[in-house]
Amino acid sequence: MGARSLPGLILIAVAACSWGGIGAGSSAPADLGIVAEVVSYQLVAHQAGRLLVALLTPDNRWLSFGEVGLRFSYLGDGSSAPPAPATHPPATAAFLAIPGTPEGTGRTPTLTLPADGRGVYGAEPITFDTAGYWMASASGTLGDGSLFTAEAAFNVLDHSEIPAVGMSAPRSENAVLGDPGVLASALDSRAAGDQPIPDPELHRTSIASVIARGRPALVVFSTPVYCVSRFCGPVTDLIAELAAAYADRAEFIHVEIYRDFESGIVNPAAADWLLTHSGELREPWTFLIGADGRIGGSWDTVVTRSELEPLLAALPPMQGS
Repeated sequence: MGARSLPGLILIAVAACSWGGIGAGSSAPADLGIVAEVVSYQLVAHQAGRLLVALLTPDNRWLSFGEVGLRFSYLGDGSSAPPAPATHPPATAAFLAIPGTPEGTGRTPTLTLPADGRGVYGAEPITFDTAGYWMASASGTLGDGSLFTAEAAFNVLDHSEIPAVGMSAPRSENAVLGDPGVLASALDSRAAGDQPIPDPELHRTSIASVIARGRPALVVFSTPVYCVSRFCGPVTDLIAELAAAYADRAEFIHVEIYRDFESGIVNPAAADWLLTHSGELREPWTFLIGADGRIGGSWDTVVTRSELEPLLAALPPMQGS
């Protein structure tokens, strides 16, 4: 499972980091070599969403901090018919730092090594009125005045394949601590061998139980060890930090993707939520479930404290917490 590898140049550039997509972005001016990849896992026509773009170079430097401009063009529905007229206004995408990366507030876009800055650029809310294949062109100016542009193709679906905001949340019975016959590594891939589960507080209750009790929940689906994007670990750590700070406002749950990675066996709860009809499963995903059992928020790939914390702070204290 996991995202499909990117072709050619991007695969070399990011080594073990890869996302699903419809082909690599074309490189910008040769002196910069910046390539783009739309890393949103699901964009659906007529639904407001969050478009995410990663910008990086073949020598594994990431474009980090600041904002970039986005322009869009419609490529068609994949058939031989000429593309129907479809447009989308330009947008501005702000840097979303992977948890643990500096936010870089006030800085201009900068090429960084992964240890100094890593993240994606996000534009939200953004709504496409036509399903099919689109091209995103990202452009901006670096701190030294260098201009860059990079393009990437992506797909807009005509219907949701993953539970979307407003839908009833699947009542999944994810495995929890103490379940007979469940290995610790099936709860968290970091608990292989004799390693303890790093965040046991995220493995004490099931999604179904939380919904039945009428409690809100923040749920992260991730596989910190096997995640192809290497975003899962930092995102899971962020959810654990929020669980310590907002334990009176919501339940916090981590669902490990794999019951047995070597055999390719996916945990049923992860399949309930993330497995598409084509057999793809991408991670990490984070969902906010309301006390009414409906999905109140959804974040693929990267999610930040600044996106989640205001929503948790706005929740009323839970009775009996």
